[in-house]
Formats: sequence, structure tokens, C-alpha cells
Amino acid sequence: MIPNQTNINMKYLDRTSLFQTVDNVSEALLFNMKIDADEKKEIADFIVNQQGKPKTYADTFAPTENDLKHDLILFTGERIKTNAGKCHIIGEESCRILRVLNIQTDQLKTALQKADIGLRNRISKGIQDPRYIHGTYCCKSCSCGLWLNLSSGGLNNDKEMLISGLGYLKRLRDNKGKWIGFPYYYTLYVLNEIEINIAIEEMKYAANIIESKLKKNRIDNNKYELRRNYISEQILIKANSN
Repeated sequence: MIPNQTNINMKYLDRTSLFQTVDNVSEALLFNMKIDADEKKEIADFIVNQQGKPKTYADTFAPTENDLKHDLILFTGERIKTNAGKCHIIGEESCRILRVLNIQTDQLKTALQKADIGLRNRISKGIQDPRYIHGTYCCKSCSCGLWLNLSSGGLNNDKEMLISGLGYLKRLRDNKGKWIGFPYYYTLYVLNEIEINIAIEEMKYAANIIESKLKKNRIDNNKYELRRNYISEQILIKANSN
């Protein structure tokens, strides 16, 4: 079910919150809602101007002061409470939003290049840790954030890193349609954004439990339930047609 878009001039930019702006735009993208061209430019400028501000993670894009007072609620409703996790995931998601909005300016291009380099440098430091696994980040939620960025062409369109990450996800299947330690619906959201050929194996693995859950889920106006159900439906369509 797609949310009603009652006002075609709906505003997605919230200058007090990078968290809310990214969430708003992500919903518009998922449901193919219209974002006015002028507002796209305003959103892109707002995100780019968050680069270098306090709490910027690895040269990506910083939460606002207001954001830091609250948990980061992921697109599918799960919460991230740690400052490091909040700043990292919103940075990755902001990179994706900037790419998907497809605003072509030198400032934006430079900002994304700087963010890619910053994230690469953080990953390079982590490689020295014997526990490091290529294609992952510090934790499973942060790994999903990385994959979401990679799905849009981030980190220099490194598909090998994304494939390695999904290989790690496969190794953590619980044989019940989920993955050990991964936020279930956020993982489905990320899989739905990834090129089908790369992600299809995990979509097929999850299809049976997704179908079962959809039959049991109640339909209400909770935005996270609407998103979860829509994402689940999209994955089933892809899993059954490939």
C-alpha cells in the first residue's frame, strides 16, 4: 500500500533535522512520489552544507544539533542509539540520497568525492583488525548503511565490496528466512535497493518468511508498517520473477 500524497507540493526538507530530511526523501523515492526540482536542489544544498560540521563522520554529512538529542530511527523503524552509529549511518544514507537526487553541481560532486575518501580511509584503518571482513563495517546495522551507500554507486561504485558484504550476510543466515544479528526489515530495505542480480539470492532465501509475515501483518496507518509491507511486497515480486 502506498501512502496518500495529499499535497503535490509536499515539502520534504526539514532544515532542523538531517535525520528527518533523509527519511522524508527516502520515502518519496520508495513510493515514487514527486519532489519538485527546486526542492531537490534545496535538499542537496542542505545535505552538502552539513559536511564538516561537528559530529561529521569520516567526512560525510553531520546530523544537526537537534538530531543528536534523539535516537536515529531507521527507515523501517529500528532505533540506533549510539552517537557513532547515528553519525555513521546517516552519513552513508545522505551520500545515497545525494546520488539518487541526481543534482549535477561541482560542489555536490566534490562533497561526494570527499565523503568516499573519508569512508575509505576509515575502512582502511579497520583492515588492520584481524576481525575485519571485506564488505562490512563495524556492526551489522552499520554494514547495512554501507551497502545502501554502495547500492547507489558510492565508494567509487565498488561492486566487489558490495558482493563481499552480501556474501557475509549469506553466511549469517539463520535458516528461518532471517540473518543472525541483522535488523530484519532494514536489511530487506537495503536488499530492495540493490541491483537485483546481486541481491536476488538473499531475496529468494527470505521469500517464504516474507510471504508468511505479510499474511499475518495488520494494515494500519503506521508509516513504518506501510513501508515494511511495501518493501516486502517488492522483494516477493523480484524473488518470484527472477
